[in-house]
Amino acid sequence: MYFLKQLSIVLIVTVILLICPVITVAFTTHLPRSPHIKVSLAIHQHHDNTDIQSLEQVILQKLQRITTGYETHINNMIQSLEVELELCIKTEKCLLRDISQLDNYNNSLLLSEKYKSKTSIMKQCFDTNYQIIQQLLLGTSSADTSDLLQKIQFATTNPSTSDNSQDLMLGNGGVTNTKQKEIDGYDTAQQVIHHTSRDWTSGSKSCREATNGWIVNALVENISTSSSTTVNRRELRVLVPGAGLGRLAYDIATSTILQDHCGVDVHVEANDSSVTMAFATQSVLEIISSQQQQYMIYPFISDPTRNEVDSKKRFEYEMFPDDDALDAYRRYYYRSSADNNNNNSIAKEDTKTNTLLPNLSYTVGDFISTYSQGIKQSQYDIIATSFFLDTATNIYEYIMIMKHLLKQQQSSTTSLWINCGPVQWHPCALLHPTVDELYDMLVVCGFELISWEVDNEAVAYRHPDDCGSVMEGEERAARYTRSEGYRPLRFVARLVNDGEDADAADDDLSLRIEYCEYLNGVANGRDV
Repeated sequence: MYFLKQLSIVLIVTVILLICPVITVAFTTHLPRSPHIKVSLAIHQHHDNTDIQSLEQVILQKLQRITTGYETHINNMIQSLEVELELCIKTEKCLLRDISQLDNYNNSLLLSEKYKSKTSIMKQCFDTNYQIIQQLLLGTSSADTSDLLQKIQFATTNPSTSDNSQDLMLGNGGVTNTKQKEIDGYDTAQQVIHHTSRDWTSGSKSCREATNGWIVNALVENISTSSSTTVNRRELRVLVPGAGLGRLAYDIATSTILQDHCGVDVHVEANDSSVTMAFATQSVLEIISSQQQQYMIYPFISDPTRNEVDSKKRFEYEMFPDDDALDAYRRYYYRSSADNNNNNSIAKEDTKTNTLLPNLSYTVGDFISTYSQGIKQSQYDIIATSFFLDTATNIYEYIMIMKHLLKQQQSSTTSLWINCGPVQWHPCALLHPTVDELYDMLVVCGFELISWEVDNEAVAYRHPDDCGSVMEGEERAARYTRSEGYRPLRFVARLVNDGEDADAADDDLSLRIEYCEYLNGVANGRDV
């Protein structure tokens, strides 16, 4: 069980057979916390310890590959800079030979001298980032178990779509060449650093407020309206596809406005195709729940060496988790104890119930295969998507699965799809509708558009400096000679109640999606 010790989590593994096999790994904790790791395995009668150990080994090997890949990336970046340094030195000796003899010659102005300094600083920054990657992906032996993330599930895709069942467990996200995905795609350590910066640092707060913050506010506004006449508290199930490092799911799960003012108990399920992102999320939440310290990262150190305005900006650091995330945990975790004490004091432990903790889970698996299954039909009140819509290979599949997932409400007060993000269709996309065409597609598929707009101003994705944005009233200096931002499409769509036959009409969705996947393969020129 070396892998479990590495992650420092309490692990309960349940293996269940459904229409498509689903491997479920659930991380749970029980208060009060214990510094000792307890491992409990509950195995379905048709499976044995070998299945679980195999899954653990596959995941550990993958995370080790990602970590090793980051070492390779670091070496390549340093080597490239050293090659440039050598060229600088030789060129300056050749072309600046006469200038160097002048009395007012300033050696520090030479590009080679700047490269020497840059190389030294870059090595230090990469060393810090590498330690963070090790902690986020491979864990530490002394970390407390996380109270926040209740479980991580590993959902297989359709066995007919892949020859490698282990890849299915990890969620391939529609990428058949998983090794390539780990080298220069979404499933890399560079992306973990990138998403950690965007989701969990103060420097990116304005970016999150413009995207995630808008989604949470839209959710609160619509739920407040629909709950105004509701006396009893009710459960609100929220799905966050393409969750990445989990900040949007976290913000919804820890929203005290939803809990206290809207009168709902929120259950949030995050989903992503990357096991790397899931375990990095788990590690960040462990840091938040420990409330002990913040860590330094260098988010910009791996940026391409072009379009840079100020050489010093590459070496700027950020601290994570940000204060807002830490405060949200404290407010949520301790609010009932503080109310009971009548003096706003913070309770150190709560052994009464787990209801004080946010109900937050994470499912690793391909969105199409996992959520088109019949067991997922009409399971969610809200679907919140941020920078996810344009990842679709066939956008019709996404739209129909969203419809499949949302509850058919008689009153149609919820059943909402809330979206914020561009329509920068990814390379895998086979359909590329414009914004106005997408509007009509949603209407045809049974959605009522409550709100629909495209921003006039660009919003930076990672950090306000990426496009010289204004943050908290202060104009920021641009990081690049080009703008790195988007004008996101924002919409709130409500599923129209199709009547009593709505569920029956959706029963065969998984078969229709499977056929669409076949059509996608034909259109993409694959041998199907």
